[in-house]
Amino acid sequence: MPSLTRQITLSPDTYAAIATGVAHCRIAPIGVGAFRLHVGSAHPAPGTPDHVAARIEPLCLTGLGRSDIVYARAETEPVVIAVLTGSGGALELAGYDALDDMLKVKSVQKKMRDSFTRPLADLWQVTAADGASATIAGGMLTIASGTTAGAVVELLSKDSFTIPFRAMAGVVNTRHANNHQILEAISVDPVSGLPDGKHCFGIDIGGAASTTATLMRYFSQNGGLTPLESATVTILTTASANILEIEPFSDEAYVHSRALDATSGRANSYVRHQQIPDPSALYKLRLRSLNHGAWKAVTGAVAGTGGVIRLTVTAHGLSTGNLVWLEYLNGVTNAGAEPRGNFTVTVIDANQIELQSTVFGGSYITGSGRVALAAAPTAVSLQMSFINCQDYAELTAEITAGRGQIVEGQAIAARTVAGSVVTATAVGPVAHDGARGSTAPVIVAARAVTAAYASVASGDVADLITTVQGVQVVRPWQIPELEWSSAAAAGGITNTTDVVLGAAAGAGLRRFVTALQLKNAGTVATEVVLKDGSTVIWRGHLGTSMTLSESHQFADPLRTTANTALNVACITTGAQVYVNAQGFIAP
Repeated sequence: MPSLTRQITLSPDTYAAIATGVAHCRIAPIGVGAFRLHVGSAHPAPGTPDHVAARIEPLCLTGLGRSDIVYARAETEPVVIAVLTGSGGALELAGYDALDDMLKVKSVQKKMRDSFTRPLADLWQVTAADGASATIAGGMLTIASGTTAGAVVELLSKDSFTIPFRAMAGVVNTRHANNHQILEAISVDPVSGLPDGKHCFGIDIGGAASTTATLMRYFSQNGGLTPLESATVTILTTASANILEIEPFSDEAYVHSRALDATSGRANSYVRHQQIPDPSALYKLRLRSLNHGAWKAVTGAVAGTGGVIRLTVTAHGLSTGNLVWLEYLNGVTNAGAEPRGNFTVTVIDANQIELQSTVFGGSYITGSGRVALAAAPTAVSLQMSFINCQDYAELTAEITAGRGQIVEGQAIAARTVAGSVVTATAVGPVAHDGARGSTAPVIVAARAVTAAYASVASGDVADLITTVQGVQVVRPWQIPELEWSSAAAAGGITNTTDVVLGAAAGAGLRRFVTALQLKNAGTVATEVVLKDGSTVIWRGHLGTSMTLSESHQFADPLRTTANTALNVACITTGAQVYVNAQGFIAP
């Protein structure tokens, strides 16, 4: 399978290695410029004859050996070339049109699926040690831990992918506290295809993460720092076969669990925004099993006794002679190589250890590195019925990735109730005087009431109201059914006893007064008061022998307290006062 096309700027001063360990290599200049090529196992010395001289047209090299390295340099001026490599078969790339010699955007740029019906080595590079193993039988991959402390098995995909992509696997496993079982995407060097320890995103369902089959941890890494691991989170059980997914995007990264062979959506989803992997890097999938305990962070690395690597690991709890697994230690080399794998330790103190038989080099990058003590589990296994990965085209990622899934924050910006089916009806226009249907035209309505509905909280949305015939209520105060009026009694009020204008309106309701008309036909002048129960809320004075009524309109209506009667009274006996009042009832 081919890797992605890369662009490389060549200088006329020196050769640059552009491909290694591949069967085919296609080189094409971008724009105007000539280049030279050399194929060999070492950097060409000055004066070495070129295999291809002063080439200005695209060229495809085939039949390359595993040890062959392709070198290129510009002829006279710097030139940019596009390089496409492949490891076997025809040199093809999803989306590449040979007739037009161009890449065309498609919905999915690369697809990989392994149902484990072919030799494992076809799609994976396998490394196993100390009794751990990876085997295929009957369409099932089994990664067995063995029972040796420190045993490791790793499967690295031969295909590479670019973000955004989705990897999905059908898994079932057994667990022990001394074993990690990890599915992850890791960044690789674009030329060598080997892991570079800079970026990763994945899940750990081994017993070292949790011995409970419905729990796991997920982690992400950026820039070579120690992976940022989550607390344990809930998933569908891995004691029976279910699906686990990892789905990194350029702005966020998701992990999911869902039922196998079921139409239901994802059961559990988690998102990470911190330390997510670099979207411009190149990635491969890696499956691994490690017979080790919980991770401990490295916080420092220097040259130790005799120049060995000395690590600072706070409260490491180790003893001299223990075996530990070390990874993601960036900036430091061991005799020029990456210090990754099992190492025997010498304890310096409670917080420092040295790695025996190592040679310190480089300069430690703060925040990188982690170790785990080798420990012997009971025999446990991770089984997979399939694994696949879709490398989505950038222009369609937000639509195709996560398709059909109910995960807020992904895909098209629409939210539904989890597990529900949502139906939307498009309604067209209806001509003037056309028949009215149940959905067309779009119906705009208010609430028809004959009594006050329960009050909403301050700041909440409230319905508009109409009469039961749909006449919108635009009166200044209330619907007609909740308006009231009180007529004066025959003969008027002649004493100082309270007269009820309106009884208590009911629980939570008040009487409001909007208008008042008064007339004193007697020969004795008097004050007149309106009362909220027994409390005076308005006072006026009426002269004697009035020929016309005195009228009052209240722009701010008078009101009683809730469920309290509205009363009127004269202050002087002997008057003859007529009182008419109008208002409404409301909360």
